[in-house]
Amino acid sequence: MTMNDDSIASTERHDEAQLQGAATDDAEPKSVTERLLDSAEQVLLRQGYAGFYTRRVAQEANIALGNLTYHFPTKAELVRALIDRLMSKYLEYFEDFLRTPGKGVEALVRWLLEEAPDEEAMRLFREIWAMALHDDIVRQSIDDFYDRLIERVTETLIAAHPAADPRAISDLVHFVAVVSEGSSVIYGTRSSRATPHRSMVDLVIRMVRAIEGDLEARGPSKNADR
Repeated sequence: MTMNDDSIASTERHDEAQLQGAATDDAEPKSVTERLLDSAEQVLLRQGYAGFYTRRVAQEANIALGNLTYHFPTKAELVRALIDRLMSKYLEYFEDFLRTPGKGVEALVRWLLEEAPDEEAMRLFREIWAMALHDDIVRQSIDDFYDRLIERVTETLIAAHPAADPRAISDLVHFVAVVSEGSSVIYGTRSSRATPHRSMVDLVIRMVRAIEGDLEARGPSKNADR
């Protein structure tokens, strides 16, 4: 190990001790990585894409910039890790939600349209979308984020509806994803529109009921395995 490596390792141990010491007595201390991601999220929310700098994230986390770059060498890698963490949280929620007795697609749609799009979440995703337009790594990460969410939710629904057409289930999940993201854009920061958000939610629910009710009636598609 070189002297520079020794210095980085020493700084990392010092910063991690500081971060753990900052945790409350009744809470589990967070790792440096988790605290950095928490700080990155806050900086992105407050400063936006234009003001998102690794130095600001390090200051927010109260650690040395060299420690941040030790964990995340580039800003794009830091954002990618933030997206990965968001995806893990959403995947865990979706899977638990869909496996809970009495909660199916309709309940999930209501959550996506009524509870998930809070102002903080909308601001965070809009800033990440802005980054994706200018950084290929972030673009790939956000594309993968949606692909994996759709894939996992589709797999869960196929397992819950074995007699249904897998292609139809995939279409339904894509439809819900499009409506959910569109709702976030239209109503995320302006809830007052010519058509109230509540009316839009009711309309989507009626459409989802009609599609879901037709799933098992149609049966597996003859072309599903082709």
